[in-house]
Amino acid sequence: MPYTSSPLAPRGGERALTIPELADVLGADAFSNPRYHGYGECDEETRHQLHRVRHAPEALVRIYRALPPGVGQINSGDWVTLSQDYARQHAMRDDDAANDWPIVFADVPARTVITDGKDLDQYGYAGPPLTGLRDSAAGDSLAP
Repeated sequence: MPYTSSPLAPRGGERALTIPELADVLGADAFSNPRYHGYGECDEETRHQLHRVRHAPEALVRIYRALPPGVGQINSGDWVTLSQDYARQHAMRDDDAANDWPIVFADVPARTVITDGKDLDQYGYAGPPLTGLRDSAAGDSLAP
């Protein structure tokens, strides 16, 4: 999939919620037991980050994005995830790991990460551009 056709991120507006707002709407149990609320399984890293910042809009969360090599930038409006593993799934280009895209990451305030509430693995970034991000290879551990 070309870089320009990546999934559309949630945008600001009446359907967009920050992570702390999402916790208020769904309740903390949605983060502990997402499958009971129609969200399937989200991984441990995502659940940990959601719990840690649900009442702290200025607390930092780590966001990840798969990008073509050398792009090194996350822009406002880009799709991001709170899970390194989920980003890795989107980095896969084909059956040859050598063709996988790298992952970039950044620590940002929770208030700059928005969701439409449909999927606990997919978010939009709503902060200033993040530039100069280092490409990380598939085997790198990036979790905070």
